[in-house]
Amino acid sequence: MPSLHRAASLQELQAEALRCRTPKQFRALLTHLQAFIPYKRLAASWGYPSRTTIRFVFNHSFPREFLRWYLSTGALWKSPSFQEWLRTNRVLMWSDVAKRLKSQFDPEVVKRVREAGLQYSVSGGFASHDYYVWFNAAMPSAQSGRAHLKQFELIVPWLVQASQHAYPRALLTRRETAILERRAMGEIGKQIAAPEGISLRTVRAHLERIKKKLYTNDLVNAVVIAVKSGMVLPSAKK
Repeated sequence: MPSLHRAASLQELQAEALRCRTPKQFRALLTHLQAFIPYKRLAASWGYPSRTTIRFVFNHSFPREFLRWYLSTGALWKSPSFQEWLRTNRVLMWSDVAKRLKSQFDPEVVKRVREAGLQYSVSGGFASHDYYVWFNAAMPSAQSGRAHLKQFELIVPWLVQASQHAYPRALLTRRETAILERRAMGEIGKQIAAPEGISLRTVRAHLERIKKKLYTNDLVNAVVIAVKSGMVLPSAKK
């Protein structure tokens, strides 16, 4: 009976994922996911590997300080674990990859991951040359991570589909992207407002929303994150 009940619950989780269409429904799905994958924190991103561009960053209790540092340094594109996952498209655990490819890992990255308690994260999703969706679920221990790898592999395609339905647009809107690109080229509020056809107050409101979306309170840092993640182009490329 317990195995039948668990199977039925998995079917219910899959059905919930298929019905998911809004951010609220997606976060509810992640809460119900913990009955099967007892993760402590979860984060995801999706975008375009061939263009080194992140389209969206989703955070479900990952430390904001870690995400801010990770995005500021462009660590995703240099990550051996991310590159191996892109190559194999197989579910993996960060600590196992870090041990096996120790010489390829930046010591600072290893230090930051461990300080944030993310070393036992299991990762998976959808990977191709043109598009990726990468989920990271931080597990409480290596034993727990390995014990749930197969379960995560089964469930993660549902998360991929649900995430794309719940968040169909890019993290930054077209207006926010245009404003941040102008700011990256050194334009200040009034210089941005006039050509965009909006007020200075509206420019400031957009910039505040941009900083929040990019996990920072600093506008310069927001520009750095957006450039490193490919969300906006640096002025030299423009």
